[in-house]
Amino acid sequence: MIRIIMLVLISVLLAASCQQDKKTAVTSVEKPVGTAASEEASRIKDTVVLYDALLAKGYITLNMSPLLEVATEQRANKAYYHMAALGEGKVKMDMKLNELKFSDVKTLSPETAEAATEEKWDYRYINTDSGKQVYDNSVEYKLTYRLIKQSGKWLIDDIEVTYTKQKNPEEYTPLTGKRDLSGSATDNAKESKSGK
Repeated sequence: MIRIIMLVLISVLLAASCQQDKKTAVTSVEKPVGTAASEEASRIKDTVVLYDALLAKGYITLNMSPLLEVATEQRANKAYYHMAALGEGKVKMDMKLNELKFSDVKTLSPETAEAATEEKWDYRYINTDSGKQVYDNSVEYKLTYRLIKQSGKWLIDDIEVTYTKQKNPEEYTPLTGKRDLSGSATDNAKESKSGK
């Protein structure tokens, strides 16, 4: 009788041990690291991050050519024309990205994608003759980057601003001075006297 009880007990323990091994085997199966979709999303995000960095560098160095690494010629030209307009007003922009969050990244087709971001930037406009700051602002954006794939590489083709919130509600136009949103202009002489 003791032998039967011992055999039953050993059988139960062996069965329980096998069940535990099965559970361990199932939960310890390694999942594949990364999928094609997540790798593509990572490349898209990397393109946006590098675009922002090259854009900021382009404004302060007055050279937008490096943008062609991550943007279409059309998109890089838009940045160049804006930089050139600032330069005509004897101003260059120093911009700093303080925060970048991706709210959505999706491929629309094998050759097109979108990335939605929330970004916080600080801007300083610097007179190129005197080196003095003439205006500053902090801006929060929600942006949608539209990308296309050329020769296997993602490029920024267009950017849509879907939301903007400014700390300083004045806009700066280097050729005419500051303008508030009502459209009245102040002259540069008044600005220079105020120490900005």
